[in-house]
Amino acid sequence: MNNDLESLLDSSLVSIPDDFTERVMREIYRLPQPAPRQTWRDRLQWLAIIGTAALGAVELFSFIFGIWTVTTAY
Repeated sequence: MNNDLESLLDSSLVSIPDDFTERVMREIYRLPQPAPRQTWRDRLQWLAIIGTAALGAVELFSFIFGIWTVTTAY
């Protein structure tokens, strides 16, 4: 496929202007910058991840505390 594209570009059917890159980049720089996307959904996802991690840590520490309590009781 690359060979077909190269042969098409080398032929006289398609001609690329010398200032093509400059014109394209000028138009790109004129476009407005997109606003950073941080919606309530993203915040809720992070809150869910942090809450789940905290709950898992509490469960892990309670399990370890239970084992420690049983082994030190005797």
